[in-house]
Amino acid sequence: MLVVLVLSVLGGRAAKPAFPAVWLSALFLIPLAGYISGQQSSVTQSVTVGVQLALLCGLAPFVFKFYIENSPRFAAIVMSGFLASQTFSASVGLLQLPGNEVFGAVTIFGRSTGLAGHPNVLGIMSVFAIFVSFAAWRVLPTRFRWVPIVTVIVNGITLVSTGSLSAMLSVAVGLAAYFIGRRRVVATLVAGVLGLVAVWVFALATGLDGTAFLAPVQNRVGVVLGTSEIEGGAASLDTRLLTYDWAWRYLTIDPVAGVGLDPMNAGTYNGYTPVHNHILHAWYQGGLIFLLWMVAATIAALIMVARSIARQQNVVAAAATVAMLVFASTSAFFDQQQYWLPLLFALALIGGSSQLPKRPTDTRLPTIP
Repeated sequence: MLVVLVLSVLGGRAAKPAFPAVWLSALFLIPLAGYISGQQSSVTQSVTVGVQLALLCGLAPFVFKFYIENSPRFAAIVMSGFLASQTFSASVGLLQLPGNEVFGAVTIFGRSTGLAGHPNVLGIMSVFAIFVSFAAWRVLPTRFRWVPIVTVIVNGITLVSTGSLSAMLSVAVGLAAYFIGRRRVVATLVAGVLGLVAVWVFALATGLDGTAFLAPVQNRVGVVLGTSEIEGGAASLDTRLLTYDWAWRYLTIDPVAGVGLDPMNAGTYNGYTPVHNHILHAWYQGGLIFLLWMVAATIAALIMVARSIARQQNVVAAAATVAMLVFASTSAFFDQQQYWLPLLFALALIGGSSQLPKRPTDTRLPTIP
């Protein structure tokens, strides 16, 4: 991916996104943070991570913006491909629930992983798929609108099966942002209540038992709150607080340098659990320079979201951005491309010169999502 970004820029396939200074500064500040923080560990490994992340954050907004503005089918192809592949992965996750091994992948602590390798990754990808489905619903002709309904259902059920509370919180806040942006708050609340009543009545009428389906969530809530005897991963509430305390204690001693950007130095109190907050995580590993850039990028993203919602433009992309930022604030978000790429793509959509079009009046498939 990084090679494609570099070649695209060298080939002139780049356009000015919103807040260009923030993204361009990544090309200098993140490697510099890697070099300074690497003095505490390994300069070579820390700089390597810094350069890779810098190329991603520094170039992707420009390249995405160019293709979104100059290729009518680019966004449609990217979003359609993502929705298809993610829904397939979500389906694999559902097949794993009874304890099956599907394509060599199994559940972790009873939580679906799909083809993502980790429940939290599958969870946040399901969240993005839900919002992409919303975009598809608004542009597809009536006879094709059953497709996004199916993808919302599959990814929504999969999201619950992952037991990822961070992803579930992110979709809740993202949906709130979406419906505020669409000015449909009251109608959505009424529809949601009626939907819950309908599901409850259907369950009573058919004798269905939802406890097995909700087991991943129930177990996960117990793990996070420390009330369950079942192990379910390292990111419980107590564990998060321990990572915050560890990072803060270190930063009060040395708030400038950081421990190094490479994964070998991400661990906190137990040596392997990273800080589950993107701002504090960046400060702990990359020092003050990386902290300043991460804060600037977060503020830029929030300003873009606020403008989008106020203008009622590209609300789906704005909601997806909100969801990822909420996820980042409660997870081990750092340099993972699977997190940054959808976030940067959503920001490029928000910063585009035109909003996502409305549903066409004819029956032909649209060219832009």
